[in-house]
Amino acid sequence: MKGSGIGILVAGSSLIAITAMSLQGNPAVRGKQTAVGDRVKPGSVPAQYERIINAWGNECDAISPRILAAQIKQESNFNPKATSPVGAKGIAQFMPGTWQSSGIDGNEDGKRDIWDPEDAIPSAARYMCSVSKNLKGVSGDKTRLALAGYNAGTGAVQKYRGIPPYKETENYVATIMKSAASMGQPVANQSRIAVDAVNYASRQIGKDYVWGGNGDQDGGFDCSGLTKAAFAQAGVTIPRVANDQYAYLEQQGALVEKDELQLGDLVFFSQKKKSGKAGPRDIDHVGIYIGRGHFLDAPRTGAKIRIEPMWWDTFMGAGRVHPDNAQQA
Repeated sequence: MKGSGIGILVAGSSLIAITAMSLQGNPAVRGKQTAVGDRVKPGSVPAQYERIINAWGNECDAISPRILAAQIKQESNFNPKATSPVGAKGIAQFMPGTWQSSGIDGNEDGKRDIWDPEDAIPSAARYMCSVSKNLKGVSGDKTRLALAGYNAGTGAVQKYRGIPPYKETENYVATIMKSAASMGQPVANQSRIAVDAVNYASRQIGKDYVWGGNGDQDGGFDCSGLTKAAFAQAGVTIPRVANDQYAYLEQQGALVEKDELQLGDLVFFSQKKKSGKAGPRDIDHVGIYIGRGHFLDAPRTGAKIRIEPMWWDTFMGAGRVHPDNAQQA
């Protein structure tokens, strides 16, 4: 970062929106939504930074988690102790003067630490948004312009009314955009049904669980009401009750193994499994799998729709709604 300067693939045109969350399944402090394809692909960044990049990469429409990840990679290759010959410090390579004016306490521990990734990464995201805001009058791609301003300074971008003709800045922008393209969460191989169902269900996060609920007209959803509504939004009719949904997928030959779970698969549970043998008719809960061992869930009375870790101790099985085995509405 200069001292004068101020960080998928989707199926068709559909973006899968999922509220940013910690890997513990709780909603993160960042309340905005992030396209799944813009979230970082597992393994593309060091595991300890994946949550914070996904959470802060939605700070404004000039950035995304994959852009923020590619930018941090370019700045320091994820080295929190990185320094540069000109004095830039930390994982986001802030100059001390810029840090003084723009560094934030990202983890709310009471201090702003240029060497702490939990402060520096959020500061980089916030700073990119500040740069983008200052370039509001310059026409062109917001992300590319913000990256150019981050590297060369907003004054240079404003002067040239676009990416300034500096080799370093041109390479900086091109490198990050190319890297970001390979770091996004791949969803292109998911069926359109799965994409649309997850997209709909994720928009219900934060709404109330209501037993027997089928949507806003009832004040909220129960578990199978949410899954039925999500797939209805995708143009598919599935049964209303969780164990009937499982039986339907079993009949269609669409059950999948635990190690084959994909985005959009229905996952089924039974509390009876904890205390004894449980069969398909004992299934009493269903959710929608979103990857990395997490699922979208309308859990119980008094709780809200949310993302949480899989309940492996009560897991009964999973199924996939394909275009060729779905009852089209």
